[in-house]
Amino acid sequence: MTLLQVFTVVLTQFSVGSLLMTSLLPTREIRVGFFTLNSLMSAIAAALALVFTKFAAGAVWWDTRYLGLTVIGATLAYGAFKLERMQLGRMLLILSGLIGLFFGLLPLGAQSVTASQLKTTAPYLFDATILAGALLFGATHVGMILGHWYLLMRRLSFEYLNQFAKLVLFAVCLRGLILVVTLTTISHLDPRFAGNFLPRLYAVDGDLFFFVFRVLFGVAVPLVLGFMVLRCVQLKNNQAATGLLYVAEISVLFGELFAAKLLV
Repeated sequence: MTLLQVFTVVLTQFSVGSLLMTSLLPTREIRVGFFTLNSLMSAIAAALALVFTKFAAGAVWWDTRYLGLTVIGATLAYGAFKLERMQLGRMLLILSGLIGLFFGLLPLGAQSVTASQLKTTAPYLFDATILAGALLFGATHVGMILGHWYLLMRRLSFEYLNQFAKLVLFAVCLRGLILVVTLTTISHLDPRFAGNFLPRLYAVDGDLFFFVFRVLFGVAVPLVLGFMVLRCVQLKNNQAATGLLYVAEISVLFGELFAAKLLV
């Protein structure tokens, strides 16, 4: 995969994950700026992914139409929140996120394998990998932004940040589980693919160096930070929790960049 294709996958994960995670929060209790910021960032990420797709794969509009719809939906959500049409904005978050998920993000699993000049009879493993990455990326990002909002809304219930801390932990565990399942079952599900893929992944002169950092940044560090965030939230120390979530998001970003390159 080219670097532009890697960025396309990660930007799409960020956009879709952020849209869907933001829609989980109550629009009546959190200031409108929280939702406008996340909507705008998601729209920009999806727009960049669309541009990279056209440059990386020479795609025409018809091939990128669903990413385009995600950009439009996230932008409309931004407008709705700016006009304080909270329920409409939330509906647009969900709609544009689901369009981006099913028609923009999931197809990238098979496309990533093809771009690596490989073929597989078990593409659902790589779809699950990309989906879990979007969930983890979205949870850490929205949780980090939410932590900042406690500086503006002193009376906001800590239960929301507590839920996102648990969601981050769940997402990290799911990401790690899918990684293990993929690596342990691919030999049985698709022996020909595994014969070409696994030796390169584990070879010292192949991708082992990048794979180690993929596991470290994408699973191990976020898992440790997730437990620390949850402890800080329980102590109602939102500043420490927000700082840890910021570090976790950076770690997840690098982990997903390596994951998109390695396909796992």
